[in-house]
Amino acid sequence: MEMRFARHETFHLREGWLTKGLRKVIAEGLPDIFLRKDAIEHLGIGSNMVRSLRFWMQATGVYEEVKENGKVVRRATRFGELVYRYDSYLEDEMTLWLLHYHLVRDSRYATTWYWFFNHCEYREFDESIFLAMLENWVQEQGGQVARGSLKRDFDCFLNTYLVSKYQGESNPEDNLGCPLRELGILEFSDERNRRYRVTRRPVVEMPEELFYFCLLDHMKAMERRHVTIDELLYSPGSLGRVFALGLPELLQVLEMLQHRDYLYLTRTAGLNNVTLLEIREPQEILEEYYRREMRCED
Repeated sequence: MEMRFARHETFHLREGWLTKGLRKVIAEGLPDIFLRKDAIEHLGIGSNMVRSLRFWMQATGVYEEVKENGKVVRRATRFGELVYRYDSYLEDEMTLWLLHYHLVRDSRYATTWYWFFNHCEYREFDESIFLAMLENWVQEQGGQVARGSLKRDFDCFLNTYLVSKYQGESNPEDNLGCPLRELGILEFSDERNRRYRVTRRPVVEMPEELFYFCLLDHMKAMERRHVTIDELLYSPGSLGRVFALGLPELLQVLEMLQHRDYLYLTRTAGLNNVTLLEIREPQEILEEYYRREMRCED
């Protein structure tokens, strides 16, 4: 498993950063912006922040650097193109959830985020528990990383999701919140003793297309049309893991999708299976959602 830690240069994702990055890459045709000598002038941020933005663009799935025919190709992803076209200022909560989805489902970029949602069983924790569990998991994977790097990831993880008056930062630039805090994923369970807990948003308040998109994407990666409920609850990258769902919430989601004729849910004679009724490209679902929502706003 490929693992990377503390690639964010200690900066959490800031409001407006993805908009700025996508504008340069897509609208201004500068896919190599992060490697240019004049990147600081173009982006209006410091050199460390340029590197941080490059990391967050890849970690959230809106930008990629891939090898094709022996050359590195830098470009916005299809997801990034749709975000920039329909919701460049990240005003739709669907976009924020999908940024979270991409951030936590791939170990290659933000490994700490991936570990927490896909492998950590603790839903209430403090810094010492978080770091001890993460360090143990890294060692189990045959890896080794400096404790200081894990500590930097922990601080950045909190600043990604935690909404609080306390940020522990003095630089006004640092006080620009992360847009993912709006999702309400993390809160204090004991602010005085710095203990935190994962919260669950009622699934009825979340777009059905979000769950359908993620289900299609997850099953496409597995190259399957059928999946068990346990797999959707516990396997890395699944609905249960990514959105911190318990069994009742997951079943509620699946029943919602079954009502829309997206899937068939079998829960008889000991069978607990989910079958997609149609194999579709996940990005099609997202584009249909954005087109509908944009018309509603017009």
